[in-house]
Amino acid sequence: MSQQDNSVHFVAIDMGSNSFHLVIAREQDGSIQVLHKEKRQVQLAKGLNADGILDEAAITRGINCLTEFSQRFSQLEQTRVRIVATHTLRVAKNAQQFLHAARKVIGYPIEIVSGHEEARLIYSGIVNSQTLTERNLVIDIGGGSTEVVIGKRTKATNLASLKCGCVSYNQRYFADGVLDKAAFKAAQAAADKQFSLLPNAYFKGSWPLVLGSSGSAKAVNEALNGDSDTPQPITMSGLKKLRQYLIELGHVDHIDLPNLDPKRIPLLAAGLAILISFFKRLAIEEMQVAQGALREGVLYELSDIDPAKGLKQRTVMSLAQLYHADPQQADSVQLSAEQLFVQVAKDWQLTDCRWLLQAAAQLHEIGIHINSRSHHKHGGYIIDNSDLPGFSQQQQTALAMLVANHRKRVNLNQLQQLDSDEQLRLTRLLVIFRLAVVLNLGRIQTATKAITLKVVDNKLILALPSGFDDPNQLLHKDLSSEQKKLEKIGIILQF
Repeated sequence: MSQQDNSVHFVAIDMGSNSFHLVIAREQDGSIQVLHKEKRQVQLAKGLNADGILDEAAITRGINCLTEFSQRFSQLEQTRVRIVATHTLRVAKNAQQFLHAARKVIGYPIEIVSGHEEARLIYSGIVNSQTLTERNLVIDIGGGSTEVVIGKRTKATNLASLKCGCVSYNQRYFADGVLDKAAFKAAQAAADKQFSLLPNAYFKGSWPLVLGSSGSAKAVNEALNGDSDTPQPITMSGLKKLRQYLIELGHVDHIDLPNLDPKRIPLLAAGLAILISFFKRLAIEEMQVAQGALREGVLYELSDIDPAKGLKQRTVMSLAQLYHADPQQADSVQLSAEQLFVQVAKDWQLTDCRWLLQAAAQLHEIGIHINSRSHHKHGGYIIDNSDLPGFSQQQQTALAMLVANHRKRVNLNQLQQLDSDEQLRLTRLLVIFRLAVVLNLGRIQTATKAITLKVVDNKLILALPSGFDDPNQLLHKDLSSEQKKLEKIGIILQF
């Protein structure tokens, strides 16, 4: 890390039972900007014996990792550091021996968090990384424990920590590397016993959104989806197929999944067995991979950023400020876009898309920071290749496409790559957006409130108010030019 950056830096270290994670970040206009991420497979849980004693080899692996992590941020002048340890150090009888040695190399206290606190921080990390629904269920399969959380949007309402993990179950049921029905049956039965201990709240009603956080969920998802450009949610059918595939291979050494981290392969069967039991016991239909985890929760709480403020809005404003977009022009285009939008949203079935139009308006000029001539293309590229907390991949792609095509010729190839419904939706949003930009060319806002826009059959009719003053006919020229461009995407504009 550079010694010249005098910003306040936030350093989060998550000492999991399988892996240690380091994240270094700073606050950038109300949003977290991650500067460095690192993961090491330390496998603390592997060194925990039946008597609850952590062996010297595991302690050495942990201390060596923390020593190297410390070197990543030790030269930064202003840092806020929080280090949390989870299940293995919760149960290790000689945890103090580890903590004493660690303090000598890291220089900061290590918090051994309870299972419930771990679960709360996991949910906090997810809240700050993506948009959640009214009712959410989260599972995080760690090396030594599994946390299960119920949440209502930004608030975790039920927290549970169970004694099942991919490292401990791998040692108990798959230690010899054999993958057979008997091993899976035993592991699933043990996990099911743990899930059966969950309170009644976990067995009531349906789940609009189920998320799997951290390594095991990601590994199973990668095993099921491979390198697919359109990954599918995890389902029970997919989990059973993966289990059958592993059983047919017969041994962990025969697993051939090139897209999977080789270090995750030995733990795949154990994580899969726990996940199958979770699906069965809680009647889960499908699950997606969460965008955040424990370390993000630690990070955001260190920075004291309020998750109650809309995550998408926070992300958009941070990006706009980072690239010095003109806020007055952005607001003018947004106002025009919204005034046009409300007139056609119902006819064009766009009522739930206002937020996307707002975001595009705020970000449409960020590419000027790179080059004014093709700033629309640069803006689209920036959005497409940035980390945008709160946006799904599909939403990010849609936003990038709107910004990249808000002026000049529309890239037909981009539109044609979408399915027919999405293509129609984005084409209609793009028309509204482009018209709003035209009405604000030259930084002079046209009185959009007096302009009417309506859909008649397959035509879009824009009417300027009676007596509209356009002495140089500039707006008419701009609209005539736009009319020709819109014809190429199948939109007939009359004005």
